[in-house]
Amino acid sequence: MNSIVASLAGWGVNVAIALTALRTNLMRSILTTLGVMIGVFSVILAVAVGNGAQVSVTQQIATLGSNMAIVVPQPDSGSGPPRPNDRGRLTERDGQAILRQVSGVRAVAPQIRNSVQLVTPGRSATTQATGATPEYGVVSNINASEGRFLTKSDVGSAARVAVIGQTVSDKLFGDDSPVGQTIRVNRVPFTVVGLLESKGSNLGTDNDDQIVVPITTLRQRLLTTPTQGPDDVTLLFVGFEDEDALLAGQKEIKNLLRDRYRVQKGKINPFTVRTTTEIAETTGQVTQIFQAVLVAIASISLLVGGIGIMNIMLVSVTERTREIGLRMALGAKRSDIRNQFLVEAAVLCIIGGAIGLFLAMLAATIFQKVADFPAPVGIDTAIFSVAFSAVIGLLFGGYPAIRASRLSPIEALRSE
Repeated sequence: MNSIVASLAGWGVNVAIALTALRTNLMRSILTTLGVMIGVFSVILAVAVGNGAQVSVTQQIATLGSNMAIVVPQPDSGSGPPRPNDRGRLTERDGQAILRQVSGVRAVAPQIRNSVQLVTPGRSATTQATGATPEYGVVSNINASEGRFLTKSDVGSAARVAVIGQTVSDKLFGDDSPVGQTIRVNRVPFTVVGLLESKGSNLGTDNDDQIVVPITTLRQRLLTTPTQGPDDVTLLFVGFEDEDALLAGQKEIKNLLRDRYRVQKGKINPFTVRTTTEIAETTGQVTQIFQAVLVAIASISLLVGGIGIMNIMLVSVTERTREIGLRMALGAKRSDIRNQFLVEAAVLCIIGGAIGLFLAMLAATIFQKVADFPAPVGIDTAIFSVAFSAVIGLLFGGYPAIRASRLSPIEALRSE
């Protein structure tokens, strides 16, 4: 117990000496910590931006819906974008077959998408129109905050009704309620029956910049390029009861469609089936690589800061040679001299790291407010950054500290 107390007391003395030395050369100490401060600032901000990208991707995928498979009529070759004549077909009948024959499916939402021009008296906008069925709201967890969503009656009668996103509402109606208003979609009058709940923006995509109309209406009145068949669709959203059903259902959908389109064994599927789980994993890997690259680039500044610490500590050893010789002459051990300079280097880096952490948290907060992009700085990141700063000090201060401890007391006292 006494040895532990004595050891702590010794380290406390080293910290006191280090702080005194830093105050003696205050300006030099401030300039020395700049390298570490900038390095820690860069690394933490890079980690925060990377974490923010992962959060944004997760949020964006969540807007699609959970436990969902997306079936697209394009070859699943994995060899780049398909050629126009390679494009496959999907129909509403395929969706009905999936609903009947694939286990665990709770709803199938066929869709057709097309860019449209919207006009109201004195205002206009261009947006994406989604031709859908009521199941689209079920699968994608989309609800109307005002009015109502599409109904089976709307689809059956090809009604000229629309449910619009918040961005579209702001462009066309400002602060007024859009429900009950009339808009012209590609010169065709539509009645707005609902306002979609706001989904916000993710990674530059405005999820509220859209309108949803009955799939039959879009096919008959708004398509600029007619489909090959009377019930062709752009894609199918397939909602499953749970994740286990999703994983099993993805293979069942592929097998079912291969049978329906008589795809021979060994031939490439003329369609792609992706799940929200796969999309999340893929985008997660991309953002992790992005984050790793940012951290690697930012770490260069930490390396430069560490070299600056070593340089200044070597200068400090040279300037304080007589002090070292005097301490040795009074009974200080070589380990005491070594620890003194190690502590001094560590204190320099910890101070720089703490300032860099504060500036990074401030910058992340400003970035979140100005850019509306999440940049979280976790407690673990904060603790790690300060601890890593201390390690940088110990590593780059090690050589100067060892060099100081190996000085000959007699030669040190003779120096001027």
